[in-house]
This record gives sequence, C-alpha cells and structure tokens, in this order.
Amino acid sequence: MNFVKAVGEFVGQVAEFIDSRNRINLQLNQWSYTGGDGVSGVVHLNCVVPFEARGVLVKVKGYELAEWEELRTRQIQEGDQTRTETYTEVIRESKEFFCDHINVYPHSGIVQQGEYHFPFQYQLPPTLPGTFYEKGHGYRAEIIYFAKAKLDVKFKHDLKHKVNFVVNEKFDKMLQPSYAENSKTFMFTKGRLIAKVWLDKNCYFPGNTVIAKLEANNTSVKPTNSLKVRVYKRIQLKAHHHHYDKVVEIYHQSYKGFEPSFYGVKWLPFQIPIGVQPSTTTGHHVQCRYFFVVECDIPGAIDLKVELPTAILAPQWLFSNQPPAPPVVQLPPDVSFRPPWQPDNTCNQCGKCSINFSLFKRKHHCRACGKIYCSNCTTKQTKITNLGYVDEPVRVCDGCSDSASQGGTVYETAAVLPNAPPVEYGAPTAPPTSLPMVATAPQ
Repeated sequence: MNFVKAVGEFVGQVAEFIDSRNRINLQLNQWSYTGGDGVSGVVHLNCVVPFEARGVLVKVKGYELAEWEELRTRQIQEGDQTRTETYTEVIRESKEFFCDHINVYPHSGIVQQGEYHFPFQYQLPPTLPGTFYEKGHGYRAEIIYFAKAKLDVKFKHDLKHKVNFVVNEKFDKMLQPSYAENSKTFMFTKGRLIAKVWLDKNCYFPGNTVIAKLEANNTSVKPTNSLKVRVYKRIQLKAHHHHYDKVVEIYHQSYKGFEPSFYGVKWLPFQIPIGVQPSTTTGHHVQCRYFFVVECDIPGAIDLKVELPTAILAPQWLFSNQPPAPPVVQLPPDVSFRPPWQPDNTCNQCGKCSINFSLFKRKHHCRACGKIYCSNCTTKQTKITNLGYVDEPVRVCDGCSDSASQGGTVYETAAVLPNAPPVEYGAPTAPPTSLPMVATAPQ
C-alpha cells in the first residue's frame, strides 16, 4: 500500500513539471555600472504550456573570491623513522558585497499561456571594487556581479536565467600628468645619468596609445644601448592571513638608445593591450594594479629603471565584440640639447694641435662641442649650466672655454623648435602641470 501511495505521489509530481517550451529571460538596461548606480531591467516570461507557480524572483549578488595553492611539508612518523612529505594546500576565502532578492511578482497560482514582463530596479552599494576574473596556474581570482531571474514552481523545477554585469571601480583621483624620475652613478666612470618620465595622464583605457616623454641627462661617457618600455600587472590575493603576490609582464617595446653624454628628449610610444582587465584596488581579497617601467639598458652597469603606477579603466565598449580602432598618433621629433658625441674610432689626432693619440696620449671629449682633443688642449674645466652640467665642472676645449664659462650655447637643432613652457633640467624638479607635446631647449 505504501508503494502504491509513493507511486501516486511521484506521478503527481511529474504532472507538476514545467514544460521545457516555457522560457524566462532577464534583460538589463546596460552592461556596466559603478558603485551607487541603479540597476534596472525586465524579466520576460513566455508561457506556452500553463503551469502553477509561486512567484517571480530576481536575485542580485556581488562577491569576490581568492584561491591559490601553496606547497607545504609535514613530518610523518613511520615506526622508528620520520619522513618528510610535501603536499599542496588550497587557500581559499570569499566575501559577499551584497546578496538581495527582489520579488517582482509575489502572486501564486496558475500561469496561463502568454507573454509576461516584470520590470525591476536595484540600487548598488556606493563603494564596490571593479569586476575581475583571472584563472592562472595554481590560482584563481574573481570579483563577480550578476542578476538571476527565477520562476518559483513546485518541487524545485524552477525556470532560471542568469546575467553577469560589470561594475567599474570609481576613479576618484584628479586626472593629471603622471611623473617619476630616477638617477644612478657609475662605479668606474665620473658623472651620472638622470632620467625623468612624463605621461600625459594617470589612467588609460585598454587599447589606448600612450606616449611617454623621456628627458635624459647623461653627464658620463656611458652609452645607453637601448630603451625599453614594459607594462606590468600585479595581482595580490589575501585569504585567512595568507598572501599571494604575482607580477606579470603583459607588454614590452624596445627603442634605440642614445650616445654618451646625451642630454635631450625622446618620445616612447606604446600601446596598452586591448584585452587587459581593469584595475581593481579596493577589494579585500582580490586586487589588481598596473605600472609602467621605462628602462635604460646600460652596458657594464645596472640598468636604470623609472616606474610609474597607473590605472586601467574599463569603458563599456570593452565588453562588446567590436572595439574602436586606436587613433593615429603623430610624434614630436626627438631632441638633443648637446652637440653629437664624436665616436672614439673616428679620430686618431687631436682636433686642435693634430698630435697623434697613443697609449700615453689619451683622447678627451670637450663637453661643450662633443669633439675629441688631447689633454693639453682641454685643460680647463667649468660648469655648463645651459647644457645640463650643473653638478660639477667638466672638461672643455680651449675654443669653447669662454662660451662654456658663461653657461654655454644650446645645440642649434633644438633651439629652432617652436617655443613652449621651459622645462628645468639638472637638479630634480617637480612634475609639470601639463605635458608639452613639443620639446624645447631650456632658457
């Protein structure tokens, strides 16, 4: 008798199964938001075969998840011997930002054949980290937001439709140029290299073309083989007082270096990859940051690096299938404020007295004109402020000594460029209020 009753109940449940031809669909008014925005949409229900339901719900949820693997060791006692075993421990923690249910149709009963539409609205919390998802070797990081529509029917055979949406982290900093500088000295060579880098702003979109302005003042005879721009992504995860830190290079570009004693401006264009994830810095368990590094490759010495943090924002078109093409950028010309440096292998005689160079008669460069002379013809030393030699006196030839003592003459190819606000060189300076697109010689 109990068996017959159970069969009857099962047949009754089967009768309540919802027909697979019935459909539910959730549609949002847009795909991306920021904290504090209102999320609105419509739940569409297409009923082909009538059924009994207990209401229509919309679940809106945001959460973050950090998960990674760490290698551990433990001691295992086997009789009189102890052995060490290595195992993998999974560190995992998650956090909900919000999880709310909106009852868009609270009535129960038979849903008749037809099409139904249930609008809804939801207010996001004011501060939310940006959407992020990355799964790599041994780690996973998620910041996910979604809305899910559910038609509540008996026996848990619900109709459901889930839609993810994007939350962009608010960029509350003032939009302004980004600036950084660094310098280094050399162990066996006098002078130093100063590198200053400007970017036109402190945040970018994926796919943007970035132009870095590099001002280099090299008072040594060390050349720079090449210049490199690298874009790095740093992922930081936190769970149960454990930390995971991973830095990944996502882009690099190389450029021609500069000669010894270079003093001038170089423009370094590069592009942010179109597929990078936006920055997110306010998450408790998941954070992602970006920074640019301009690197001077110096032979026989530690490379000089200048690091500039930046933010990558997420425009709405990033989540479409057809992003716009990057604009065509025209670069200003590179500028040198000093005359060309005469290579050592192009001269065997002093440029003034014509004496032959030998093991005992060394070559010396005049820092004002860049040409090669002997020691007897370059006995004077002075600071050349207009050419960036402001730290200590440098060697000049007899023909340039008078002009150099008055500050020197800026190389004429730089002086003919259009006028723009002057940039101070030599000692470290504060960043400019704007990035001039045409370099000028210092006044």
